[in-house]
Amino acid sequence: MITVEPKKVTSKLINSYGLVDFTFNLMMMVAVSYYAYFLTDIAMISAATMGTILLIARICDMISVPITGGIIQSVQLKWGQFRSWILVAPPLTCIFFILMFTNPSFDPAIKAIFLGTCYVIAHVCVNLAFNAHMGMMGILGRTPTDQLKLSQRKIQFQTASSIVFALTCMPLVRFFGMGDEGRGFLITVTIFAVIQVLGYWNLFRISEGYDVYNPNKNTGKDRTSLSIKEMFEQIYMNSQLMTLLFVNSMTSMSMFAISALLSYYYKYVIGNLDMISVHLFFMSLSSFAGSLLAPLIVKKLGKKPTFIFSTSINGIVYIILRLTGGRDPAIFIALVSIGALLGASGMSIGPALYSDTVEYGRWKTGKDGRAFIMSMFSMPVKIGVALSGAVVGYGLALIGYDPTSEVTAELVNGIVNLTTLIPIICSIVSALLFALFYKLTDEKVVELIKLNEEN
Repeated sequence: MITVEPKKVTSKLINSYGLVDFTFNLMMMVAVSYYAYFLTDIAMISAATMGTILLIARICDMISVPITGGIIQSVQLKWGQFRSWILVAPPLTCIFFILMFTNPSFDPAIKAIFLGTCYVIAHVCVNLAFNAHMGMMGILGRTPTDQLKLSQRKIQFQTASSIVFALTCMPLVRFFGMGDEGRGFLITVTIFAVIQVLGYWNLFRISEGYDVYNPNKNTGKDRTSLSIKEMFEQIYMNSQLMTLLFVNSMTSMSMFAISALLSYYYKYVIGNLDMISVHLFFMSLSSFAGSLLAPLIVKKLGKKPTFIFSTSINGIVYIILRLTGGRDPAIFIALVSIGALLGASGMSIGPALYSDTVEYGRWKTGKDGRAFIMSMFSMPVKIGVALSGAVVGYGLALIGYDPTSEVTAELVNGIVNLTTLIPIICSIVSALLFALFYKLTDEKVVELIKLNEEN
């Protein structure tokens, strides 16, 4: 059996771990914020067809999450269980993300199939790299304190990336497009996709010596591979993980639905699509400030109360927006900025919550399923993205959206309704379910870690 002395988690390593989220988020936000708009207004695919494309593609993406998690759990290449995938997968992600934003002169049905297929392949590659990155948290940080530091730095870099995205994305699209939005999006996503590769490869370089190749990994006491049955046990026997999965699916659906609707809101309700950059800038700036305050809030309240607080804030913001009419961009931007400032604390503990469920699952099943369980962190994101694409697509179809028709009062009212009701409902349900069914306090997690180490 190979034993490796644990290495100290340095500030340089923590920053490199977080930097991945900075570079990765730049690329992902183009798809999250603009892909529905790209399909309808640039590729000229109908709203209903767009909803169907995104629903099918994102269901495939969602199914790939446990599959890629199982691959990382069971397959070890020569660079280590997790580091291998942050080396191999990002270049493939880069290629297929670029293809997602092409607008080939195909028959509409063929074009829809082509773009949907590129979406699926790109996101399977995303899952391999993203899940490996998540799994490395338990390799780099061996205590709850170190893991919380990695989790919080991850969100700080992610929110900082959102600020840069808000300031650069649409200006880059305008600059490179020179009147052709399709070309502008293609060149912009190419730049961000290449930067994503560099972020992952930097962590690969810095983390050498932490994730060591072990040829005996799947034999005897060193066995970490899981059968399909054992993978399912890691989910259905882990009530705390199941609660997190459901609650985060609801919050993710709300977040991605709003991100997709912003293009329609600012173009048709406000009449100025470029205002979306102002919205994203102030929201991202507030999120970044909130992520810096998050350690103080989490220390004061604990992880569970912090999550309930941050989830409730989002619902309150959109209730106020609805009561004020929902048509004043200054009020909208001010409200979402306040919500982002106060809600960032909940985001900062997300990865740490999943790491806590790893300890609960190990205590329940007697098996260490860290790679598989940490891959589940992205499952609610995929579910939320899939559901939001369908909700937005079918919602727009329901209110009669047609990019070639005149803007009517009914269309404006419909977009405002979609923008406010979705987050209100999701926030209320999420906060209640988490408060009632999530039982892992900070003290309980420390107790589980001790029991697992003794066994």
